[in-house]
Amino acid sequence: MIICYLGPRGTSDFRAISLLRSVEGPEPLPMSSISDVVETVNYTPGALGIIPLENSTDGEMTINLDKLIFEVENVMIREEVVLAESIDAYCLDPAVQPTTVVSHPLILDLCTKYIKQHSLVTRHALSTAEAARYVADNRDPTVIALAPMVVGESYGLSLVANAVMDVPDIRTRYVLLGREVAPPSGDDRTSLVVTPTSDRVGFLSEVAAIFSRHGVNMNHILSRPLSAKIGNYAMHIVLEGHIYDEQISSMVGELFELDATIKLLGSYPRWRGIDVSVPSPNLPRGSVGTLEALISHSTLSRR
Repeated sequence: MIICYLGPRGTSDFRAISLLRSVEGPEPLPMSSISDVVETVNYTPGALGIIPLENSTDGEMTINLDKLIFEVENVMIREEVVLAESIDAYCLDPAVQPTTVVSHPLILDLCTKYIKQHSLVTRHALSTAEAARYVADNRDPTVIALAPMVVGESYGLSLVANAVMDVPDIRTRYVLLGREVAPPSGDDRTSLVVTPTSDRVGFLSEVAAIFSRHGVNMNHILSRPLSAKIGNYAMHIVLEGHIYDEQISSMVGELFELDATIKLLGSYPRWRGIDVSVPSPNLPRGSVGTLEALISHSTLSRR
C-alpha cells in the first residue's frame, strides 16, 4: 500500500507513518509538497497520503486544511495519529566548541533559549533529517544539528545535549488520506464542513441546538471566511461519532434543513494516545472567574 508523504525519508511526516494502525506493510513514497500528496490521493485510486493538520505550537494548519476543503473533492480522512517528539542536539565531536546550529526553522524557533545560551549562528534546513545529513556530510565539528533522537542517531552523530526545546515536546496531529470513508470502529470522529447559503444572525446557535438535540458532542469548530461571497463562511466541525451512525446521520439530515451545504471530510477512528495540546499547563494569562473581576482587570489594562 503506497503512502505519499512530504519527503525526504526521515522527516516527521515519514515517522508518523509508523503510528498508523489501519495500514499493514506501507510503502512510503516521498513527494516534494503537501499539494502533491493531496492531489495524488485525489486523482489516483488506491493511493494513500499522510499530512499534518495541527501541532501544539501553531494550532490548526489552515493552509493544509484548506487544501482538503477547497481544492479536492475525492479525498477523505481515514485515520488520525499524533506524533510527539523531543529535540536533542547532535554533532560530530562533543569535545569541540560549536559555533553554528542547523535545523528546520520551526525547530530553531522552539529552541531559542539553548541557541542564545551558546551564542550559536543559525542555519535553516528543509527538515531535521536534512540538518543531520548536513552535519554528517560536511564533517564540520563546529556545527550541531537539532533533531529527534531517531534522526540524530541514524546519521551516526554524537549527542551533545538532550531535550533542548523551550517546551517539553512538540506534538503534531497527522491524518491518513484516502478516497473512501473508513468503516466504523465503535470509537470514531467525523469531520464536516458546513456552509450556510447566506449569512444570517443565529446560524451558529441553530447548528449548536441541533447537535444538542441529537446528543452529539462537538469536539472542534473553526470558521473560514469565503472571499468569493462577502459575509459567507465555511465552518469546519469535528464531532464524536461516525457518519454511518443513525444518531449522526439523523443530525446531519437536520443540518441540511438549515439551508446549508455540507462536505464530508471523513469519519475515522479516534486517536487514543497522547493528544495535541497547548504547551502550557496554565490558563490564559489574565483569566478571571467573575464578571466583576473581568471588568476590573479590563479597566486596569487600559490605564
